[in-house]
Amino acid sequence: MKNKKTVKIVGAIAAGVAAAAVLVLVFFAGWWTRGSVGATPYDWALGIIEQYYYKDIDTDDAGETAVDALVEKYLDIYSAYYTAEEYKQLQESNAGNRSGFGISSTWLPGEGVLVVNALGNSPAFASGLRAGDVMVSGELGGELTRFASLDDFSSFAARAGEGEEVTVNCASGESFTFAKAEYATSYVLFATNDSAWTFTGEDADELTESAGDAISYLPEGAAYVWLSQFYGNAPAQFEAAMAKFNELGCTSLVIDLRSDGGGYVDVMQHIAGCFENCRDGSLAMEARYRDGSKEGYPVYGAGESAVVDADTDIYVLANSGTASASEALIGCLVSYGVLDLGDIYISEYSQSYLDSAGITAEQAGSGRTYGKGIMQTSFYNPATGEALKLTTAQIYWPDGTTIHDVGLSAADGCRTVEAPLPIAGDGQELRSAVGMIFGLS
Repeated sequence: MKNKKTVKIVGAIAAGVAAAAVLVLVFFAGWWTRGSVGATPYDWALGIIEQYYYKDIDTDDAGETAVDALVEKYLDIYSAYYTAEEYKQLQESNAGNRSGFGISSTWLPGEGVLVVNALGNSPAFASGLRAGDVMVSGELGGELTRFASLDDFSSFAARAGEGEEVTVNCASGESFTFAKAEYATSYVLFATNDSAWTFTGEDADELTESAGDAISYLPEGAAYVWLSQFYGNAPAQFEAAMAKFNELGCTSLVIDLRSDGGGYVDVMQHIAGCFENCRDGSLAMEARYRDGSKEGYPVYGAGESAVVDADTDIYVLANSGTASASEALIGCLVSYGVLDLGDIYISEYSQSYLDSAGITAEQAGSGRTYGKGIMQTSFYNPATGEALKLTTAQIYWPDGTTIHDVGLSAADGCRTVEAPLPIAGDGQELRSAVGMIFGLS
């Protein structure tokens, strides 16, 4: 990391998001504290399902069973049951508080362990490891472990104690050293052709220059922002990035939502407010419930210094992992003319990747976004500490569109970009997309 400079972000949004623990609606996770004291866990869960699930189901043959079995038998894949401990851990994670290396990964047959994401402000990210790196071996306590499977890496990581340094060796010949630690997540990375910024510090609220992450092939006046999830301090981080965008006088913006699976609704509402055409009072999305009722969610206002002018050229990168709140944000931007469908560039996975993974293009969702246009509400049982995440509504864009079970694709007028691998961040696919967007050879 070079030319390190920090500016701390402060303001009502940062404090407000951190405090919003009582009532938050979500796409992939979140908590709405409703419950009935005195009922058995089964009766509590069954009552909530019958009252709030987004479609009618017949549970007459359910019988008295465990709550997790009830959820598995009758509900969709987005609904889930959490024990008290799982609920506590998930709340901490969604607030941005994590512990470990900060790596999400998958196995790339014949090559090694592919880093899908090195979470911002994590030990792995701070060491220089990035999405797209392929780890082939690791060193711990003087012992070398070669990774012949994802399990090999998982076992290696599990052996490392808190604060104990490990070194991972990559196929590129680079090595990175880091240790498990607690950290607050940076969900945003902002870059131009000569520098970049992410968020560091105990609360991930210090806008920190990271010149090594600059994207040299961006044309002059263009900027790039990667948003990894809609959780924690993401609204304040995104605002600070957009304020930097305006400070630098940038005129075009590439928003990278590849592999961003969504998160909290209110984070999406705040981020939409950074765009002039989606200002206060405008509808960010609409939820439609089983009983036919509707509920609108407004766009929240951003600070004036963080509002992106309506004349700015906006582009979005997406892939099969772009889901839920990400798709809702896209819908809001499209509905208010911030971007056209033709300004959305969707990953089309290379045949070499599909062959190595042993899957088809259809199975990988190649060439389309995920297509999750439903919302979950999570109910907390105060008697036991358990929680039930339940699909409660279908989501519609401000213009009335719903993408549930369909997603966006070239059939809608979006463009496709060949992707060697299903990852976000800098790399061959981003270079190709930038070339297509700006007409570069």
